[in-house]
Amino acid sequence: MKSASVLRAELRSEIHSVRFRVLATLLVFMAVGLMVSGAVTYAAQLRSLDDRVNEELQQPRKNLNTLVQPAPGNPGFSSLDELFTLFLRSETPGGHESLMTMIRDGNTILPGGDQATNLRTLAVRDEIWAWSRPDRTVVQDTVIDGREVRLSITPVKLQGKPGEGLLVVANEIGRQRDQIVSSMWTYALAALATLAVAGFMGYVFTGRLLSPIRRLREATQNTTFEDLTKRVEVTGSTDDVAQLATNFNHMLERLESGFENQRRFVHDAGHELRTPMTVIRGYLELLRAGDPEDVDQTRILLLDELDRMQVLVEDLLILARSGRPDFVSPEWIEADIFLENILNRIKVFGPRRWELDAKPGGLVRADRHRLMQALEQLAVNAVRHTSETDRISVGAAWAKNDDGGAPLGARPHPSTDLEIWVSDTGTGIPPEDHERIFERFAKGRNAAGSSEGSGLGLSIVKAIAEAHGGSVRLESAVGQGSRFVLTIPSGGGDSAEAESPGAAKRAATPHAKSRLTRPSSGTAVLSNHGGNP
Repeated sequence: MKSASVLRAELRSEIHSVRFRVLATLLVFMAVGLMVSGAVTYAAQLRSLDDRVNEELQQPRKNLNTLVQPAPGNPGFSSLDELFTLFLRSETPGGHESLMTMIRDGNTILPGGDQATNLRTLAVRDEIWAWSRPDRTVVQDTVIDGREVRLSITPVKLQGKPGEGLLVVANEIGRQRDQIVSSMWTYALAALATLAVAGFMGYVFTGRLLSPIRRLREATQNTTFEDLTKRVEVTGSTDDVAQLATNFNHMLERLESGFENQRRFVHDAGHELRTPMTVIRGYLELLRAGDPEDVDQTRILLLDELDRMQVLVEDLLILARSGRPDFVSPEWIEADIFLENILNRIKVFGPRRWELDAKPGGLVRADRHRLMQALEQLAVNAVRHTSETDRISVGAAWAKNDDGGAPLGARPHPSTDLEIWVSDTGTGIPPEDHERIFERFAKGRNAAGSSEGSGLGLSIVKAIAEAHGGSVRLESAVGQGSRFVLTIPSGGGDSAEAESPGAAKRAATPHAKSRLTRPSSGTAVLSNHGGNP
């Protein structure tokens, strides 16, 4: 059982919610609309009633005028009594009408049967004579027997005959007004019922419509720096509210990915830098400061460890930046010239039989620096697992997205990808390691005892390929060599298309400097010192 304070807090929260405010606003506008509509309808009905009653009051007078008009063979009426008697015999009052004729100092004649209004009383007749005018019809509202009645009093005279008479027509307009008021009360009750039903249905439907906002509020309350896994459940709706929840989920995914990259960077850096720092500390503790030869050897060893730390930190920074939108800056690259340049750069990594397998021709839209960085990593990896008599080759070809085949040298098309490979005839990689070697700090089983490299090179290659919207795959067998294939989307450009000014500007940006360090085995290993172009 909830306490009163909890119920008050929930009620206060509900009143201040978007759901309540939207529903209340709609109901207020709807109530105002119903009130205005009812008021306009009420005024229109009253005006229509006045016009109709006035017209009905005029009709008996018109009939009487028609009756007294002279006609061939009709000698006319000899007296007002004769005229009124004949008129009342032929005239039938309506449901709310009453008729009466009076002759001054003479008879009062009424139609047969009951009438709506009792006009027979002496007081009423005296008032009618007081209101009458000899030259015009008088319309007068009065109250008879507690009912509002509208009277039409018309003077009547026969030409050449003595006597003065009155035609009195009464219409109970008050009763008809009461009927209109009664109908308006019915309208008001129907309007209240409509508001109640609309409020209930609106509360249900706005609850469903705004449920993503409620779930969004709950998700924001439960989202913390340590836990970014909360997501807002989104139904199949495509309205703005559902789109807001979808965008919030995408934002959380981006934030989670960014925080995960930061955490991974901190963890990897702390884990991998611990070993060279321990080695440096050990060298310094064993250093004999009075022995120049020992100081010189220790200095060389410490510089090697610092070089390893620098390479490791830069590789980690590259992986940390790989999730950023500006990690790659695409430009149009001439594929053949790029392959020739990369081959000239990687030949210095070691004495091998370096070859260029194939040139694809055409342009590809990619980040020149990042793509070169990935191929250099693959070349360094190939050098580590080959001997001087082995062959390392570089090549590229266009491949269709749908069926995976296109002739060498084909021009780029929106449905084609550029496949760039680095193959070698070295030791090869066991099948069980084909996926694992692309993970951070993972090494193949045939390289488990090697001290070269940090185990981040192939992770960097994979990150660069995915940043271009492509992928990297491995084709290898133990003892037969390996073939790493980078798949880069062509960018949909035509081979004759010129570079944009932005691309030309990026192409003119100097690439990151590189230098060679030589570990104890004597094999050249590339160490990049650039960062983003």
